[in-house]
Amino acid sequence: MKLQTLQALVTVVEAGSIRAAAKELHVSQPALTLAIQQLEEELHAPLLIRTKQGVLPTAFGEAFLRHARLITAEAQRAKDEIAQLRGRWEGTLSFATSPAVALGGLPRALRVFREKYPSIKVQARDGLYPGVSPALREGTLDFAITPVHLNQVEPDFVAEPLYMADIVIVARRGHALAQATSLRELQHSDWIFTSAPRGPGAMIREMFESLGLGEPRMGMVCESFLALPGIVAMSDMVATMPRSLYVSNSYREDLTIVPVEEPVPSPTICVLRRHDLPLTPAAQALTGWIRHFAVPRSSISDSKR
Repeated sequence: MKLQTLQALVTVVEAGSIRAAAKELHVSQPALTLAIQQLEEELHAPLLIRTKQGVLPTAFGEAFLRHARLITAEAQRAKDEIAQLRGRWEGTLSFATSPAVALGGLPRALRVFREKYPSIKVQARDGLYPGVSPALREGTLDFAITPVHLNQVEPDFVAEPLYMADIVIVARRGHALAQATSLRELQHSDWIFTSAPRGPGAMIREMFESLGLGEPRMGMVCESFLALPGIVAMSDMVATMPRSLYVSNSYREDLTIVPVEEPVPSPTICVLRRHDLPLTPAAQALTGWIRHFAVPRSSISDSKR
């Protein structure tokens, strides 16, 4: 069983056809077809099936793909790590990030990283824990930068704290309770439940529970941080959001921070990775720059509310 054949199988499934995969791998279609057939003979099981939608994995193929992806990803990561340790900064770095991090120090960290290591191919995508767990296990992600409750991390992962997120309660400018100084005043408001490590609304429920206020009223669930500011600005609902999102959105002038005195929970932003897969030198460099630029935004003056 050759590494190149495993990579060929992964590429065929991701490309959706033998033809597209052959073009991507720079091999002929007959050669690629023969390689897959030989792998099926070795495993004594059909791995692919042709449909009107293209080539799809069989049940055997799905099971084998999990191993193929892991093997090919680890092989590539090992090559990248050795090259980087030898001073040849090349290879690919794949990670997921929470929207709050993407709007905070990540752009500046990536700018510095790209200036220093232009030959490293960086692949970034949105993702929160636990949603990123399968990709981390498969090895298709090197790490994720995400809010994590440290006591709830699964045993096959390591969470290395970067910084504490700065969370604020936000309402539309002109809201009747925009100047509320206590969470009790917001007890009967409709809340927008957003994504959180323990599910939508976890942070709001935690705040209400700590004050004995009962269950908060859910106005809606919004798992899109891009849509959240506009929804708050165009409604009487209130929501929690990272200060970086409050500061950097197109509805900024239509929003205001509700100055409640009670502390708002601050999730820990962590670098999450598989426990048996240390970060490559390139990944260590990037996470170091992200930590460097993760400057708390609490210094923003109240006059900008």
